Amino acid sequence: MMKQLLLVAFCSIALYGNEAAGSQESSGGLQIQVDYARFRGGDDKNMFVEVYYSIPQRTMHYQADSAGMRAEVVFTLIVLRADSLVYGTRWLVPHTVADSSEMNSGKNLVGLTSLTLPEGEYVLKVIGQDRHESSRVDSVVQRLSITHLPRDRMILSDIELSSKIRQGSESSPFYKNTLEVVPNVQGVYGEGQIAYMYVEAYNLDRGSPDGSYQVRTVVFDAVGREVISRERPRKRVGESSVLVDNIAVSQLRTGTYTLVVALLDTGGQLVASSGKKFFVYNQALGIDSTLLAASGVLGGYEYSGMDEAALDEEFSYARYASTGPERDQFEKLEGHDAKAKFLTEFWARRGLGVREEYLARISHSNGAFRALGRQGFRTDRGRVYTIYGPPDDNERHPSEAEARPYEIWSYNSIQGGVIFVFVQRSSGGDYDLVHSTHRNELHDENWERFAGVR
Repeated sequence: MMKQLLLVAFCSIALYGNEAAGSQESSGGLQIQVDYARFRGGDDKNMFVEVYYSIPQRTMHYQADSAGMRAEVVFTLIVLRADSLVYGTRWLVPHTVADSSEMNSGKNLVGLTSLTLPEGEYVLKVIGQDRHESSRVDSVVQRLSITHLPRDRMILSDIELSSKIRQGSESSPFYKNTLEVVPNVQGVYGEGQIAYMYVEAYNLDRGSPDGSYQVRTVVFDAVGREVISRERPRKRVGESSVLVDNIAVSQLRTGTYTLVVALLDTGGQLVASSGKKFFVYNQALGIDSTLLAASGVLGGYEYSGMDEAALDEEFSYARYASTGPERDQFEKLEGHDAKAKFLTEFWARRGLGVREEYLARISHSNGAFRALGRQGFRTDRGRVYTIYGPPDDNERHPSEAEARPYEIWSYNSIQGGVIFVFVQRSSGGDYDLVHSTHRNELHDENWERFAGVR
C-alpha cells in the first residue's frame, strides 16, 4: 500500500529568514514563490488550473504616498507549448502600509490566477517585476502536464496546501465550493501552525454499489515511514465531492514530509491517490534523531514520483556534498531509472539522515538567501549555511552610519570556533563572503575595508 500511495507531486519549498532591512527595499532583491493545482474543467477536454503566487512583504520596494508607504509588483503569466505562446496575462499586486515599521513584518502577500488548458505538455512561467524599480525582477519556471481525466473510475485532483480553510464569501479571491481556501504557496509550516489541505474527488458514481468509500490521509517522513494515518468513511452524495482535512504540525519534527490522500473501495483497495510535499520547521522538537542514526539503503520512495528533470535538480543541490568523480559519473547517466539508482546509493553512502538535513538546509537557503535571480543555495550565505548549518550566533549590522550592511556568523563547535563575515558591497546586491577564520575558507583580516567599518 505504501508504494502505491507514494504517487507524489513535488512543489517548491522555501523558508524565509528574518533579516532586518535598513532601507525601503530588501537587500536580497524581489522574491516570488509559485505553485499550482489542477482540477477538472467544465468538459472532458480541458482542465482548470489555479496558479498560486506569494511575495514576502519585506522584499518589495516601498515609496511614500498619501496613504503611507506603497509597493507595487507587476506579475506576468506566460504558458508555452512547444515554444509557442498559448496563454498570457498580466496583473498588478499593490500593497500599502502605514509606515516603514510594517515593511519587515515577515508576512507574505498571497494571491491566485486561473486558466483552462487542453491536454498537452506545457511550460508555465511567472515573472514578478517591481513597478517602482524595474531592475528588481524574479521569475519561476515550472513544467505543467495536462491529461484527460478518466471517466471509468474514481479520481482525485491535485492537493492544494492551505494556511486557512473556512466557510467563505464570494467576495473573497480564494472562494470556491462555499469555502475560502487560502493557499500556502511555499508549502512551509512552523510550529503551532495547522496544515490544511483541499482536494476534489470525481467520478464517485463509479465506486461501490452502495455509494460508500473510504478517504485515507497519510503523512510519510523523508525516509518513507508512516507518521500519521487516518481513515474516514464517506457516503456518496453526488458525482463529485470536496475533501478537506488538516494536520497539526506541532507533533512533527523539522523536515520534509509527503502528504497523500487516497480513495479506497469497500474492500480496502486503493482506487485513487494524490500527493504533495510539505516542509515543517519545528524548533521545539528539532530534527528526528532516528533519521541521523539510520543506516542501509533508501527504499527509493523519494524518487518514485519525480521525473528526470527533478532528479537532475536534486543532484544540482548536492554539489557541496558530492565529489568530482561523482559529478562526472552523474553527468554521463541517461534516463530516470539510472539517475534514481545513483541518487539512492549516493545518499545511502552518507547515511539517510544526511539527505534529510542537507535538503532541509537547501530549502532554507533558497528561501532566505535568494538574490538577484540566483537560487539561495548558490549565494555565499546559502553555501555556508548548506555546508555548515545554522550559525550559533548571527551578528547583523543592516544599517549603520557610513558603513555597508554586513553580518558575522559564528560557529562554536567547528575547529574550536570560527566566524564568517559577509558584506553587502553594493546597494541592493548580495552579501559576499569577505573573510573567515575557517582554515579552508577565504581569509582576509582586513575585511573591514569592504564594509567601511572604522
